[in-house]
Amino acid sequence: MAKTFDLSGFICPLSKIKATEVLNNLADGDTATIILGDSDSLKSVAQELKARGFMPNFKQEGERFVLTVTSSGQ
Repeated sequence: MAKTFDLSGFICPLSKIKATEVLNNLADGDTATIILGDSDSLKSVAQELKARGFMPNFKQEGERFVLTVTSSGQ
């Protein structure tokens, strides 16, 4: 089941902290959509995802960045 987390109201580093909480709480096979509102947050969260081995789907919607990740249960 996909869950959406709108973190566009947070700026880095708080957005990264919140996104990390989302990742830590994903159960095996869960999908999360994380919405970010600035490029610094996007860079920081993308680095965290890469470090954890996630391959997010990415799209930009206006001024917002949308990342979708699925936990593979590693």
